[in-house]
Amino acid sequence: MLSTKLTALIVDDEHSGRSSLKILLNKNCYYLFEKIVTASALDQAIEIVKQQHFNICFLDINLNNQSGFDLIPHLANDTKVVFVTAYSEFAIKAIKENAFDYLLKPINPAEFKLCVDRYEKEILADSDAVKKYLHIKDQGETIPIPLDEIVFLQAEGAYSKIYLIKNREYITAKTLKSMTDVLGKDFIRIHKSYIINKTMIKSFKKNSLTTIHNTCLPVSRVGAKELSLHF
Repeated sequence: MLSTKLTALIVDDEHSGRSSLKILLNKNCYYLFEKIVTASALDQAIEIVKQQHFNICFLDINLNNQSGFDLIPHLANDTKVVFVTAYSEFAIKAIKENAFDYLLKPINPAEFKLCVDRYEKEILADSDAVKKYLHIKDQGETIPIPLDEIVFLQAEGAYSKIYLIKNREYITAKTLKSMTDVLGKDFIRIHKSYIINKTMIKSFKKNSLTTIHNTCLPVSRVGAKELSLHF
């Protein structure tokens, strides 16, 4: 059993499609997923994935005359994609997009169970795989950032700034909240605007801490309680 439950996204423009997938997930692998989020349109799905990381996405292809394939560039690199569609002719394109699976509507419950069973076996075989890197988008490219190279993250309006060792920095449209699950247990939310890698802490006191690079960061009252749970 995984120590951390996962998140799933269902994108389908038909209510019946979203409902049936949610029912099948709850029936076959309710213990895997902490949260199942649904979206009925491409634009809505794009906004959702900006705010939260998903381990798996069940994606319809025909979304009110828009293509589900257009969501792919917005998903994290480690998000598994299962296409769920009435159209068999897109299978080759799905393979090229490294789809985890391709299910035809109406969904065969036995085939769906085979899909989620295979997914469960894969994540159990390497349950920490999603926690080794933080994937961000930069000018259309995916950049995998090793978690052990991140010093701290800072919220800046609708964006987040990621500070790494060797004075490197990245800016991402992801929020701190959406990255929390991917960052894992070595990262502590010390303030509404800061997350620190605990291995990068030099010293701390009630309302501030110093990183190993001598950067001073604020610590809120809640953040101080979080620190006390780790040290």
